[in-house]
Amino acid sequence: MLSLIICISGNIFSQDDTEIESDLQERKWYKPDYFKIQYAGNIGFMSLGLGYDWWREIAQSDLLYGFVPENHGNATIHTFTLKNTFRLYKFKILNKYNLSPILGFSISLEPGENSYMRIPNRYPDGYYTSNSFYACLNVGIKSNLTFKDERHFSAMDLYFEVNTLADYAYYNIVAQEDRSSKIFSIALGVNMFF
Repeated sequence: MLSLIICISGNIFSQDDTEIESDLQERKWYKPDYFKIQYAGNIGFMSLGLGYDWWREIAQSDLLYGFVPENHGNATIHTFTLKNTFRLYKFKILNKYNLSPILGFSISLEPGENSYMRIPNRYPDGYYTSNSFYACLNVGIKSNLTFKDERHFSAMDLYFEVNTLADYAYYNIVAQEDRSSKIFSIALGVNMFF
């Protein structure tokens, strides 16, 4: 699907590098660079937030709110996430398209009734750990598309990621016998640049 979108939209996207540099110089540091929408990926059924592009467009940091409705998670779940993604390399294809492998991590807080900051007294000491905060690792691929005619947005990133919770990865590595292949989640998303 990502390849199809890139191929169809290639002719309507392009922008001079000097325009991008002047936009970056005029933008205040505290103003977000983009609006993010993500489907799935261990931070909510649907997540929305704002993000910042930094370090010569190699790194991105996002502040996200994620939501899982009760009919998808057996309980209503709200999450607040700080997500960091790093572009490893940018492959240019036919001078119109690009693909970039990405690697990242996120830290989430689930403040609801399904999690706890302190272990309840009903559990033995040292048996469980707090589950309100959790970390997630991700690897994926993205493509950046720049619009010729800027209206509300100047560009967008489309991305696909495979995620796992850091605890899942740790316990799967430590497990000597019963390793699970069900520790991974897939995420699809878009960053819409202002």
